Amino acid sequence: MKINSIIVNLSFIALWGYSMFLVHDQNYAHSGVDELSEYQTTSSPSVDGQRWFNVFINDKKIGYAMNSFKRTSLGYVFKDYSLLRIPMAGVVREVLMDFYAVVGDDFSLKSFTFGLTSGDYSTNIFGQVERMYLELKIQSGNDHSTLMLPADKGIYFPGTVPLLLASKGFPKGQFALPGLDPFTLTSSDITVVVGEKQRIDVAGDNYEVYRVILTTSGVSSTMWVTPDGAVIKEEETSGMSMTLTTKPKALDIPDLNPGWDILRSLAVGVDGEIDNPREATFLKVELTGIEPAGFNLDDDFQRVVSAIPLVLEISPEGLLEKKSLAPDLGLLEKFTSPEVFIQSDDPRIIRQARKVAGNVEDDSLRVIALIDWVYANVEKDLSVSLPSAVDVLRVRRGDCNEHTFLFTALARAVAIPAKICLGIVYNDGLFYYHAWAAVYIGGRWMPVDPTFGQYVADATHIKLLDGGVESQAGLMRVVGNLHARIIDYSTSVRLAENR
Repeated sequence: MKINSIIVNLSFIALWGYSMFLVHDQNYAHSGVDELSEYQTTSSPSVDGQRWFNVFINDKKIGYAMNSFKRTSLGYVFKDYSLLRIPMAGVVREVLMDFYAVVGDDFSLKSFTFGLTSGDYSTNIFGQVERMYLELKIQSGNDHSTLMLPADKGIYFPGTVPLLLASKGFPKGQFALPGLDPFTLTSSDITVVVGEKQRIDVAGDNYEVYRVILTTSGVSSTMWVTPDGAVIKEEETSGMSMTLTTKPKALDIPDLNPGWDILRSLAVGVDGEIDNPREATFLKVELTGIEPAGFNLDDDFQRVVSAIPLVLEISPEGLLEKKSLAPDLGLLEKFTSPEVFIQSDDPRIIRQARKVAGNVEDDSLRVIALIDWVYANVEKDLSVSLPSAVDVLRVRRGDCNEHTFLFTALARAVAIPAKICLGIVYNDGLFYYHAWAAVYIGGRWMPVDPTFGQYVADATHIKLLDGGVESQAGLMRVVGNLHARIIDYSTSVRLAENR
């Protein structure tokens, strides 16, 4: 069984997410915060040329980043490029990310491109502001889609927030702006907190800096910024960080310890053990390091039995024991509809879904047929990608994200309501971050796991959130803090025999 890399995706994308997170400035009024637009611009950006950074996770160097900001005939041009080498389950994966943006004299966005490439997967997002709208073109493999979003008040991105603050003299306080996250293509507020001036040592040099905290969706990034707007150091809540260095030192990436596995370093510790976890039919567990607000902890197969301390019971039931009933029309519409990365209306997805399950009348058996096909035809391989169902159908390789996005699209294509579950799953003494699916059968949600080939996901699947790419960033709120304690569990060989 391959343990997935869902939280690895999030950790690495998050580090640069704040450089690429677009801020939609509508001058919203937020209680207790000010507006940056109220402060007079006192200087122009003075940071120019390339700046190189070492990239670390848990103090181990895994790559480098380079960014630059300069004035051109087009306007201010911001570039960011990074290369990461990630040890996962004995294999080192290489990830390339690049970002290019053109902004005006007022720092408002004119256009941008973002690319993520790793192995067989690549995703590119192109954005252009015209006539008070931001046009987004998303390219994932051979698939293309377009979105139009309002931009009548201007769009900004946090890669230039340090320069914006420098131009206004680093006013102290808290500032809020609605944001548009290009990873999830959804709106999300970003909060900027400017602290007092301080001095820090980085790589043997001493700098006078301001401490700036950017927060969105409960996830924070802390920057230490010089008075002229240059970032010296940045840290993420997941343990990711980067520090200013020279180009030769940045390009020098040491061989990683073959015994170090980033998946285990990001896993959730647990008190107690579960024998034969793939056979678990019931689990009672206490979770610490998580605030229930903002998480989706209750479902048809999982319930909260205590809020303080937080105790959950997970008790999935077999699909084969349920009769097919007509689902709620609202669920049918929402959870059979396509999304940006779940292209259930794509002809290739529809054709494959009908080929696998089109002649099967019983919904439960259709789900089983789709699970069998995805499990057998998508190679189990760790990946770092922004998953796209159409791309997975082409490449047919990946971990839990890829299996789950493809299965969800296939199920929706044959009118079976399906949603993505995000959370943790037990394996080899730890809980690992994981994605699986749930289908609406017989008037209730049933958890299934196409990565494990489970018609009924075993009870060690602890759901924290619902949703696809737009929800995954929410997991970052608990990374490094979440801990589990096993209270009780039971197993059944019958469940394991599903696969």
